[in-house]
Amino acid sequence: MSEEDIRNTIFAPSPELARHARIRSMEEYRRLYEESIADPERFWAREAEMITWITPYKKVWQPPTGNQDEFVGRWFVGGKLNVADNCTTRWAQRYPDATALIWVGELDTREHPENRIYTYRQLTEAVNKAANMFRSLGVRKGDRVCLWLPMIPELVIAMLACAKIGAVHSIVFGGFSADSVKDRIQDAQAKILVTVDETMRSGRPRPMKVNADEIIPQCPSIEKVIVVRRTGGQIPMNPIDAFWNDLFNPQPTECRSEVMDSEDPLFILYTSGTTGKPKGALHTCAGYLLYTMSTLKYVWDIDGLADLRGKSPDQRDIWYCTADIGWITGHSYITYGPLGFGTITMMYEGVPTWPDNDRFWDLIERYKVTHFYTAPTAIRSLMRFGTDLIERHNLSSLKMLGTVGEPINPAAWLWYYENIGKKRCPIVDTYWQTETGGYLMTPLACITPLKPGSCTFPFFGVKPVLLSEEGVPITEPNVNGYFCIERPWPGIMRTVYGQHERFVETYFTRFPGKYYTGDGATIDADGYTWIVGRLDDVIKVSGHRLGSAEIESAIVSHPDVAEAAVVPIPHEIKGQAIFAYVTLKAGVQKTPALKKAIIDHVATTHGAISRPEVIMFADALPKTRSGKIMRRILKAIATGGDIGNTTTLADETVVQMLIEAKRRLDAGEE
Repeated sequence: MSEEDIRNTIFAPSPELARHARIRSMEEYRRLYEESIADPERFWAREAEMITWITPYKKVWQPPTGNQDEFVGRWFVGGKLNVADNCTTRWAQRYPDATALIWVGELDTREHPENRIYTYRQLTEAVNKAANMFRSLGVRKGDRVCLWLPMIPELVIAMLACAKIGAVHSIVFGGFSADSVKDRIQDAQAKILVTVDETMRSGRPRPMKVNADEIIPQCPSIEKVIVVRRTGGQIPMNPIDAFWNDLFNPQPTECRSEVMDSEDPLFILYTSGTTGKPKGALHTCAGYLLYTMSTLKYVWDIDGLADLRGKSPDQRDIWYCTADIGWITGHSYITYGPLGFGTITMMYEGVPTWPDNDRFWDLIERYKVTHFYTAPTAIRSLMRFGTDLIERHNLSSLKMLGTVGEPINPAAWLWYYENIGKKRCPIVDTYWQTETGGYLMTPLACITPLKPGSCTFPFFGVKPVLLSEEGVPITEPNVNGYFCIERPWPGIMRTVYGQHERFVETYFTRFPGKYYTGDGATIDADGYTWIVGRLDDVIKVSGHRLGSAEIESAIVSHPDVAEAAVVPIPHEIKGQAIFAYVTLKAGVQKTPALKKAIIDHVATTHGAISRPEVIMFADALPKTRSGKIMRRILKAIATGGDIGNTTTLADETVVQMLIEAKRRLDAGEE
């Protein structure tokens, strides 16, 4: 089948899944959806019964009291709770021996397991000890704690420990550079850094603590560096350093919970933006927790201690989200959503292609995974190895599949459906962002007819609208527009940390009174939504949002570079890759060795995920008379697209120079 044929094929839902689902038909979905839009207070009040409140809230939603651009309002006004207790303590009290977390280490094999399985009692005790550890170091409600850790259990324990005592965690993806950690520590004024001696990657230890040492002198807010031993490698220890176990082990297993207001901060997660400085997306307690739980419950129809539906705790589903907790997907759908709902959540330390290319399928078989949630990038990378490796494994435990991070192309969707799901598992193609906290657009796995590549319909409480350049709603099918949301939902971020004006400017100024996602979309004649990609300067590599300005800043920091501009290009595996235009300083020779040096420099200063796929040397960049770089033109040259109008350029000859440079690059002459 061609890609177009696949896109136009509707895959019917499973009658068996629908028969036992919480929502059993599209008619029921539409009825509940209309209620969530017409009477959101009633809808979310019913959902909020899943939360254990210390003090009941007085009102579900209070509209903004000031300017319209505040949009968000306040959710569950006056309510008091503790998020960590909702994710651990309450389940430990009722189901102490029920499994909470399955951690699988990179070195785990059938013959020599490397895993840790926590019951809710064990996880609660670990969280309490870590919370006491932080308190012993002077961490109090509202203080910021930076976590730069790989995918190990201490990451989940530390983030929940912060929630227990009301500290605000800021997690940095383990693959980012120390400089990226420095920027985030400085912005948040973090008091504590938790890191690891070394991280495991494809069977080899890689340094982290020694990299952190380089930036601590530039971070005067840091009072203590806590080091988790992962490999036991030799590392230097400074006066402010201490090993996790030395501080953690003596702590008691009981801990006083901080009483938190519904709108108190829970965490800051930095996401790339269109300027050089990452945005600190701030999420708060009640609305975020409830939204992650509700999306998990309805979209995946998963079993949890919050709703066992007549099953025993041992009969619960096993949820495996392959994301890194350094990204929002790991926050929402490895930790807070699953544990808040009382689900068995699984986290794996390593990559899907080590020690063998069937790593995912082996883990699904051995741990009897029922719900598998991964990125299109991972699927495309594993497609290259054919199906022989898949056939070695029994994947019959699977009930549902899902994708996250970027739209999935129809061919990869079909391969996933046929070879992993065996044509019986629906695929949940989710669309959402760091800023949204949870799903905006998504199928309900048990009942939604699926079109490969479409994120289908809105989740409850989400009212999308497609707008023209002038802000007029687009009602015709198959017309591209700006994808916006007309009203707030509980999981939306509350502000950009320390920069509320940037929050307003980024999300609510382009189309006043609406949340602008930054994405373009189209809606077909059947009402299905198709996301067509970013309309700002953010590049999505392997589903990870990377700011153009951040990458350009890393390139320009190389001593031989005068100027740089980056644009996305299509990539068969990653979805998008980075194409960099680089202008060198006078007298510097253009050599392949210099290209490699610049790529390595970017990996070192910003992170390996930010490596440019292509570097093209350019004597000049296309700019308007006001000095603005015309990225539209750069993207067209990189991808072979239509250059369009160039009359606004200060020097139109630059375009022909770049086209010729691209020709030489493609011909291997440069």
